[in-house]
Amino acid sequence: MRNDYTDFIMPYQADSELRDFVQSLPKTETHLHIEGACPVEMLRRVDPSKVSPPPPFWADDYRYDSFDTFMKMFRSYAGEVFTSAEKYYEAAQIILGKCHEQNVRYVETSFHSGIFEYIEDDGPTVIRAIKEGAPKGMEVRVFMGIGHDAYVGLTKEAIDDCHNWEELAGVDLHGPEDLPIEDWTPEIWARTRAAGKFNKAHAGEFMGSDFVERMIDELKVSRIEHGVRSVEDPALVARLVREKVGLDVCPISNVKLAVKGIPEMSAHPIRELFDAGVIVTLNSDDPFFFGNTLSEEYYALYQDLNFTKTELLQIARNGFNVSLWDSPEKDACLAQLDAIESNLK
Repeated sequence: MRNDYTDFIMPYQADSELRDFVQSLPKTETHLHIEGACPVEMLRRVDPSKVSPPPPFWADDYRYDSFDTFMKMFRSYAGEVFTSAEKYYEAAQIILGKCHEQNVRYVETSFHSGIFEYIEDDGPTVIRAIKEGAPKGMEVRVFMGIGHDAYVGLTKEAIDDCHNWEELAGVDLHGPEDLPIEDWTPEIWARTRAAGKFNKAHAGEFMGSDFVERMIDELKVSRIEHGVRSVEDPALVARLVREKVGLDVCPISNVKLAVKGIPEMSAHPIRELFDAGVIVTLNSDDPFFFGNTLSEEYYALYQDLNFTKTELLQIARNGFNVSLWDSPEKDACLAQLDAIESNLK
């Protein structure tokens, strides 16, 4: 059992060569829930009982018995910490600082739209707080995560106004995938897209490949969060390749959430998707609730799915290629990855 997810005895222990190689890679996190990365340090201050004894989901063999159980845990823990824009700033300093320590140069993170039911700060203030918490030199884009059934109360007001928030990168469909897609959802995605925002959707985790296709067709997204069950339909896989739709994949999350067809890491379809030519990125999702780090995700692919170092380089490269970042710093990261690959030959 681990006592702090930054000091875990991980199931994917890397020897010094692999550890140094993964550390050397400039990396991205394009699927990171800020509340799901809830800092242990902040929880200890508000409710030490939450992390002492350690939460059960930190155990390497833990499996959530349902998404509802995960969401109950999520609300119980994260709700203690994320109570104001000031707390988002403090959390971002810790969370993005830990990303920086792993040589992450670019982050796309999301916050939950439901926070406006209980915090006084508005959306632009929360977004600014998160971005200001980033370490120097890290590029951060902030999305608002919107649940299928979130269009009520103060949350509805925020959703209706979010296309006007200058620093909002876009919106992302969150929550249980089996809830209906209500009529307002495509309208909001179209409105934010018209305002120059980038849109995503969680799909293909607890619903099958048909739901991934629906999100591409109905919400017009070109990036899917998870999307691993796309592998169930070869025609969809071919479409993802043809239309260059990216999947922001979180393997350890999928294993711990017992996603259909993934009882263990060696069965994870990221191998098949990558081999088919789908653009996949590698991410940690909700690291507090899965006890993982981004580096561990790379170790897992190398150790359990036989990814080579050259293939890990390509996955790191994919993260920059799908990013919303257009700058000389991004080009420098890609050049660094090319140089590392040249040294492998």
